[in-house]
Amino acid sequence: MKNLTRVLLVAGALGLTSTVFVLYRLLTSSEDDDDEDEDKRQSATSKQTVIELDVPPKAVGSIIGRQGANIKEIQKTTGTRINFKDDNKSDKDSQRTIIIRGSAESAQRAELIIRELVANMPVVLTEVMFVPSSALGRIIGRNGDTIRGISRSSNARVFIDRTKDEYRDIDREIQITGTREQIDLAKTLIEEKLQEEKVFRAKKSVMEANRDKRTKPSGDNKNFKREETPLEKTEPGPSLHTDKVCSWPSGREFVEVYVSSVANPQTFFVQILTSMSLRLDEIVKSMSQYYATERQEDMVDTVNFGDLVAAPFDQDASWYRARVCGFLGDDPDQLDLFYLDYGDSCYLDKAKVRVLQSQFLSLPFQAVECELANICPKDGDSWEESVVDRFEQMTYSAMWKVLMAKLVETKTLSTGEKIHLVELVDTNGEKDVNIAKQLCEEDLARWC
Repeated sequence: MKNLTRVLLVAGALGLTSTVFVLYRLLTSSEDDDDEDEDKRQSATSKQTVIELDVPPKAVGSIIGRQGANIKEIQKTTGTRINFKDDNKSDKDSQRTIIIRGSAESAQRAELIIRELVANMPVVLTEVMFVPSSALGRIIGRNGDTIRGISRSSNARVFIDRTKDEYRDIDREIQITGTREQIDLAKTLIEEKLQEEKVFRAKKSVMEANRDKRTKPSGDNKNFKREETPLEKTEPGPSLHTDKVCSWPSGREFVEVYVSSVANPQTFFVQILTSMSLRLDEIVKSMSQYYATERQEDMVDTVNFGDLVAAPFDQDASWYRARVCGFLGDDPDQLDLFYLDYGDSCYLDKAKVRVLQSQFLSLPFQAVECELANICPKDGDSWEESVVDRFEQMTYSAMWKVLMAKLVETKTLSTGEKIHLVELVDTNGEKDVNIAKQLCEEDLARWC
């Protein structure tokens, strides 16, 4: 106001023309000042702060979150833009650099949130526990289902080194990675599986002690060998209940088996030792008690090829699950029976068999047909009786002594039945014995 009064006084002294000029200069000067202030304000508003923050590589996952959820939320909350430098992306052990862009206040706020995330991260540990190799199958489970379930339930990473041969029952290492709570839960779940295996082993010992040694059935089948016709996918052969036969376990290179019946080294049957297989003795006991009483509804009127029946064995009075494989000559009353849980065969009068009731079908059939991999008869195509006898001795046939079996290959017959080519290792003595190798070394077989 004082400036304006001074201008008017000067204008009065100098005249109107000078007055107009001075007023113009004063007004334009004021507008220039206002423009300069606005430019400064806009510059302050648009200017970004860039913060670089180094974080440990193990924190990257927590900062990013599942499908980027965490980092998106930080950006949304603070109004910043956040990304990682790619400099050390390939080096898993190097620090990762985060770049935060935004206003000074927003960038600092985002930095504080990230620092708090890193500071509050749980400590990740790795612990090692040792378990018997005989328990690995139970811990791993079918197709790895059990160990994946343990990892999911505990949120820990559980790693088992399966590169070594597992036929010796030695301690094997399990690595568990996670927080203290995650590791403790994973160890608890593994201990539960170890306890299940301990119970299983105790039951197995009782079963082996109580099982009768089976006598070899009558009949010469030493040179019997199953037809190796490939299964045609377009015209499958008749089903002989192959879907109900016990399948070969996965998850371990070697599995425990009993050799239950032997025709020769290229045709024999094993029972795979699992928790489910222990139920077989219960099934046999229940069947023997049930069929001890004759019932009209259990009598068999007509029998066809492939029928399932309950039948005693010609060497004992117990009852077993069997399949009709044919007839003796032209006599329809003399049945050629295959015992589905042991691999034995014998002829039996039709009057001695019974209808196999459904309550005895819950357990898969336990006899798994096998062939010793990569060996052939020493001379020609037939096996000498002395070789078969030696093979029976080496495999403890029907003596219920454990061997270790490794699946090499599976063949499928035209009927849909499977032949498992296996390696057998006897670990019962001080020295492990590969049975195929031993047969060749004793000049009883040849490699082929």
